[in-house]
Amino acid sequence: MIQKQRIEIVDYLRGFALIGITFTNIFQYPGMWSIDDTPYFSSFMETFMVSKFISIFMFLLGLSSALLMSNLKKKGEKANLIYIRRFSILLLIGITCTFVVPTGGLFIMYAIYGLIGFIFHRMPPMINIVVFIAIAILTWFTRNMVLLEGESINNQIVSLTSMLSGFSMVILGIFLGQVSFFNHLQRCKGLLATSAVLLLFLTYYSYGWPNNFNSLVMSLFYIVCFTILSMIPKVRSMFSCLIAFGRMSMSNFIVHTSFVYYYLENGKFSFLTYLGIGLLVIVIQITYSNIWLKYFRMGPLEWIWRMGIYWKKIKIVGSVEKDSKFRENKTC
Repeated sequence: MIQKQRIEIVDYLRGFALIGITFTNIFQYPGMWSIDDTPYFSSFMETFMVSKFISIFMFLLGLSSALLMSNLKKKGEKANLIYIRRFSILLLIGITCTFVVPTGGLFIMYAIYGLIGFIFHRMPPMINIVVFIAIAILTWFTRNMVLLEGESINNQIVSLTSMLSGFSMVILGIFLGQVSFFNHLQRCKGLLATSAVLLLFLTYYSYGWPNNFNSLVMSLFYIVCFTILSMIPKVRSMFSCLIAFGRMSMSNFIVHTSFVYYYLENGKFSFLTYLGIGLLVIVIQITYSNIWLKYFRMGPLEWIWRMGIYWKKIKIVGSVEKDSKFRENKTC
């Protein structure tokens, strides 16, 4: 039961982050709509959405890879080899996707961060949390620096801090996976509540800052709040539709970014039209994700990735839920 809850929470977060990324991609071109109709929307996007949800995916990248390494080691499989192969295949998928949509480069970034993260999987958890805190402190001290026109030391520092800030979320995910944090959420209610209050204060304090510190803090605030909400049975039931959406995040990401690139990039509609399109895309993807996973074990792109990782034919037909019930009955 604990294992099931842990996996579901990861998928909840992935589905939640994918909703944010969908809206960010649809509204990524300011020239698409009349800025006069939405004087505060650009500021809202910059403050609450841009880079925040990508950071959540960075966190999930580290967390899911730590859980994978743990499970592989328990099964006695070649964990290190499978891990390297996992992100090498993702790198190839990213390179291939760049010929279809520009956002395929995001997969390349994830793959590179994942390969670098292999080093931190071999580190003790205490080292990883110290590294994360050190990067967070560095991000704080460089919070007043912004990108300037032309080459400068300031730009180099901002760019380096931006990369480190994103990678720190991978390290945090690895750390929480190493200590099995999501296996013991009920024991951590006080810690989560305290973290939410602290992050709320820091979010309010850094409100409107277009910098790495604001992105780091707000991403953590989203993660903590959504984790707390997912622990409430009624809320978890209400958000259950996000599980399938999150499990097919790779396939869904490619579908919606392809739609944006080929059909919306050169268009110019009203703000409300784009908002409606974004909501429609999300509703359609959540709906077909839940229908798809009733008959298939994973999304099509996830299936290709999994076969590349394990170098063997992977069964795709069949519901994950039905397979789980079959294993439970067999065990009984």
